[in-house]
Amino acid sequence: MYSKKMQYVIKSVPTDDRQALEDLLNQMSDEGWDLYTMHEIETDKSIDFNCIFTREKQEEDKTDLDDIVNITNFKYRMEKMLAAPTSPYESCKEIQLKITNQKDRIKRIKSQLESENLSIDDKNRLNNQMSDELRQLDALKQALVNEISPDSMYSAIKEEKFTVNLSEEILELVSLDYSDNLLAQTVKIRQDLTERLGYVIPHIHFHSSDDLGANEFSIKIHDVEVFRTMVFPEHVVFYKDELKGYKVTEDDYVIADEITGRKLVWIPRDRVRDFWLRGLTASEFIAKAIEYISIKEVSDIMDYNDVNKYVEIVLEKNSFLVDNIIPDFLTAADLKYLLTCLIREKVSVKNIVYLFEKINDYANEPTKEDLLDKVRLAFSKLIIKDLVEDGELKVMELSDETAEMVSGFFDEDEGESIIRIDAADVHKIAANINKLAKSKKLSTPILAVPMDLRHMIFVILSEFVPNIIVLANEELVCDYNIKFIGKV
Repeated sequence: MYSKKMQYVIKSVPTDDRQALEDLLNQMSDEGWDLYTMHEIETDKSIDFNCIFTREKQEEDKTDLDDIVNITNFKYRMEKMLAAPTSPYESCKEIQLKITNQKDRIKRIKSQLESENLSIDDKNRLNNQMSDELRQLDALKQALVNEISPDSMYSAIKEEKFTVNLSEEILELVSLDYSDNLLAQTVKIRQDLTERLGYVIPHIHFHSSDDLGANEFSIKIHDVEVFRTMVFPEHVVFYKDELKGYKVTEDDYVIADEITGRKLVWIPRDRVRDFWLRGLTASEFIAKAIEYISIKEVSDIMDYNDVNKYVEIVLEKNSFLVDNIIPDFLTAADLKYLLTCLIREKVSVKNIVYLFEKINDYANEPTKEDLLDKVRLAFSKLIIKDLVEDGELKVMELSDETAEMVSGFFDEDEGESIIRIDAADVHKIAANINKLAKSKKLSTPILAVPMDLRHMIFVILSEFVPNIIVLANEELVCDYNIKFIGKV
């Protein structure tokens, strides 16, 4: 019972009122409560029985929100000091200590019963007390058996796919009473990604963490930390290079942005009303990080249950498409690879039936990479449409020197492709892209490369230029004005 979520309640009755005690025990038993422990306590006016009752937490007390926002973990320092042990080891040690103390109490009662000077009333009282203490001892022994049983460990074999850990200073962001609530922001992010990319991110679980520094939050995917930075409630954040003429004060916080590498300035909310550009609140900033990680780590976030939901949509609309390609031409793993590669590069899979039609058209392509290239070509007009501004698409090219350098990353050895990357060369290419993008005032650099290198170049460069878009030359459809702005 110690490994489950339990509820506790304390009731008191006078020791000399046997009927009141009996009524209390019967009432609590009828309501599903078990007697956890009973002690005599001395008050200013009387001696009472202090009874602690326990039962497993009722299902009606649990909501879906409890699973998403683990409020029970949000304790302040004093609460954590007073909190009961939670690990099986700590619980086992606590139960053993209680058994030892219980045996000592029974031994003392037994020694009192052996006294020759006891009245009949005293003897009856001690016998009743002995019975109660023996029942509690039996309950503790059974609890110890349950605690040391390996069966209870199976309930711990579970993993939360997507978690956001918050330090004590920013826990208020998930409070339902907080005006700029983080939970509402995550709903907004999920809705936006669904409408924009056809990508539904899973439940996000929020927890407090003692491992974080002041004002820090972190994001974990399958319990592996993939992002960590700081936010400041009651502040608004801006990119420092966009605050022309603004002088940083001692009330501001200046930190590096973990996504772009640019400097961020957190300014107290009451001092930003005169700025013409809009900054982000702490909740909005965390939501932005969640969106970034949701896309960047999509291959680890999306599982086969998610893939199956896409398949079910297509089955409902046109079962032929599924029956014709799965599993003879395309396995579930191949389909997951294709979907995650498209989403990772912000290509919408919302029109999933049309996507399956294109997969069906090219199902005989020899490799997953070839299939991805053909599908992207089929989606090229949609891809370009989302990138065009004012009818124009500004694109960078690889210089001859860089193209030769990149080609040198890929070797053929006995029919197998081997990638040998020189970190210095990649840093040089990334620096040139960032420099050209800055000079042209582009927030999203777009690079055109040969189709056979496109996907691998994106995988390599996206680690150094987070918001880069890499297109194949063949994807540059002529419906729009393509403007080549320089070579890197």
